[in-house]
Amino acid sequence: MSAPARMKQLMIILVVIIIILAGLTGYFAIRSVTAPAPVAGVGAPGRKLTVFFFDPAPANPWWDILAQGVEDAVNDLRMLGVDVDYRRFDATTLDVQISQLQQAIALKPDIAVVGPVSDAVQDVTKQIREAGAKVILVDRDFPDQTARDLYLGTDNKWAARIEAEAFLKWLEGKGVPKPWSIIIFRGLPGIPTSYLRYEGFMEALRPYIDRGDAKVLEEVQVDPDLLPECYAKASAIVPKYGKTVTAYFATNLLQAMAIVRALQDNKIIPGVDIYVLGFDAQVPEWVDMIAKGQVALSIQQHPYTMGYWAVWAGYYMVTGIVKLPEKAVINTPTYKVFTCNATHSLAVDYFKIPPTELVAIAKRLTPDNPQFHAPGYYGYACLS
Repeated sequence: MSAPARMKQLMIILVVIIIILAGLTGYFAIRSVTAPAPVAGVGAPGRKLTVFFFDPAPANPWWDILAQGVEDAVNDLRMLGVDVDYRRFDATTLDVQISQLQQAIALKPDIAVVGPVSDAVQDVTKQIREAGAKVILVDRDFPDQTARDLYLGTDNKWAARIEAEAFLKWLEGKGVPKPWSIIIFRGLPGIPTSYLRYEGFMEALRPYIDRGDAKVLEEVQVDPDLLPECYAKASAIVPKYGKTVTAYFATNLLQAMAIVRALQDNKIIPGVDIYVLGFDAQVPEWVDMIAKGQVALSIQQHPYTMGYWAVWAGYYMVTGIVKLPEKAVINTPTYKVFTCNATHSLAVDYFKIPPTELVAIAKRLTPDNPQFHAPGYYGYACLS
């Protein structure tokens, strides 16, 4: 082979080597940004990453979506080579959840994702944290924020207030005669989410009440996680007031679904004779009610992200990738849901927001500002 030919062959080989090296560099750079490889000691042979999830309402479809987010995150970590020991604990009563949490103290999980049944589990959850677990609360926070490492969930009071404010402006725009008569379905004592939503509703209503433009006829206490109980309460209330009610406010979707059914059973047309304000936008039957105009407005949380991010946040904390200030709060996205974008909300339910977004958010949190409200990444705001 001539010298020029050999030189040409060498140049071709060199170019191929450069291309391969560049490709490998790019590949590993992408892996380091989108999904960090397991840190030494976590997922290594003989070392499991133990993740416990405490589900407070396994019969509730909203919590099923959150659980799916938890399990998808566990599966993603396993795909990355992390040896994850995952256990789910279902409880529908306070006593059962306390017993499960007490077991966890001795079992010493690395990560405990907890959906509290009520504030009464705060002390035992704090003991799990003191035993070395990273404790992430989802959906419901504690009064004592030192009982956990992170709260991941909706800012319930804020969400209910902005939803109710939008609804009341909508009533004004329709020219619905005042004073408006309101009935509020709220949760049982000790369920912080329902109470915070109730407080948000009342903050929005208070200026109207003070001006004499609105009045609350009745506040109904009911377990928000049990549809039959919600329906029984609604079936007793609806005939009592008939069409004298302007609107029903509900602090979750099961309450609102029960109200719509009870109105229909009593030959009252929801969305025409009486308006319903809901909360959440999961469950096809419920979303169909919104799409048909039987529900005027709801607000969509993102339970999937709560569960998905909770596991990843625990992983990032265990591995030292993320360090959070005490009392850290990351509020997950919310979206207003009207008739015109109700179907879109079902598609949003299972969208994965990349876990590396948590790393970016964590950098914003400081001891003086430990809370951040994540934006609506996939929303479709067809109305303001």
